[in-house]
Amino acid sequence: MATESNSAPAQPRQLDSQPENPFSNLITDQLFVSIPSFTLESGVTLYNVPVAYTTRGQLSETGDNALVICHALSGSADVADWWGPLLGGPGQAFDTSRFFVICLNSLGSPYGSASAVTYKDGNPEKGLYGPEFPLTTVRDDVR
Repeated sequence: MATESNSAPAQPRQLDSQPENPFSNLITDQLFVSIPSFTLESGVTLYNVPVAYTTRGQLSETGDNALVICHALSGSADVADWWGPLLGGPGQAFDTSRFFVICLNSLGSPYGSASAVTYKDGNPEKGLYGPEFPLTTVRDDVR
């Protein structure tokens, strides 16, 4: 007889920092979250995946005003650095008085998300990914 599991899937958790990655400190005001597991388009599954991000503005009570900005593949999560002229108040494309703007650091980029300079599966005992970090795609970033 099969039984159902009552346990909920593991939820992302906030990280305070990314001590093994000196490049993550180059972006001020970014936050980090760890995703318990993430399967890339290639089929490779990463565990305890750090993702760096920045936010601007306020998320509405209904959560319907989020604006996700994707950036250059080697870029950081600092949306102002990449899209500064479009970011601001009323009349700007990324109007932070209207939208909750979030920008995530691309996977594989060294500025805070999982990359060659982060611990394998978030475990210091396994060492850094180094050249073993798998290839990622734009689809991976936007999922």
